[in-house]
Amino acid sequence: MPFERDDAAGQSGPADRVLASLGLDLRYLGAEQATVVDDTCLIISVAARLGLLTRMLGMSWTHLSARRSFGVKTTQHQLIKAEFADVSSQCSLLMLQWEMRIAAQDFQDAEQDQWQITQLANRAEKLMGGHGYLLGATHTLSYLSMMIYSLHGKTTRHYTLPRHASVGEAL
Repeated sequence: MPFERDDAAGQSGPADRVLASLGLDLRYLGAEQATVVDDTCLIISVAARLGLLTRMLGMSWTHLSARRSFGVKTTQHQLIKAEFADVSSQCSLLMLQWEMRIAAQDFQDAEQDQWQITQLANRAEKLMGGHGYLLGATHTLSYLSMMIYSLHGKTTRHYTLPRHASVGEAL
C-alpha cells in the first residue's frame, strides 16, 4: 500500500509521501539489520547519490531551457552556465575519484565526499528555483539522496569522522 506501512511491531503509520511519489517505501526491519563486512553499502550509496545529482542537473537544464528571462534563454545567462559547468565538473570529478577509490579499496574520508555530494545537490536544486519543490522535481530527488545517505552512506562505524574547519564539529 503506498500510503500505509507496517513496522515490525505490527503498527501501521502513514507512508512518506515523497518516497511514495517515487514508488518507494521505507520499512522498519526491527532487529534484523543488513550486515555487510565490506564497503558495498557505502559504494552503492555514493553511486546512487551521484546518479541522482546527475538527474537533478538534467531536470534543471530541461526546465531552464524552456524559460526566458530578460529576453534571453535562461540557459544562456553567464551565471547559469557557470553554475551548471561547475556542478557538472565537480560531479564528474567525484565519479572518477570513486572509480579510483574502488580500484584501490581506499574509502578513508568518504564522509567528505558525501558532504560534497550534499552541497552539489543543494546547488543543483537551487537551479530549478521554486519549481524544484513540486513533488517529483529536484527537491524530491534531493530528499531521496539524503535518505540514501542516512540509511546506507554513513561511515561513522568504520572510519574516523573528518572535522569541518569552520564549524569545528564532526560531519
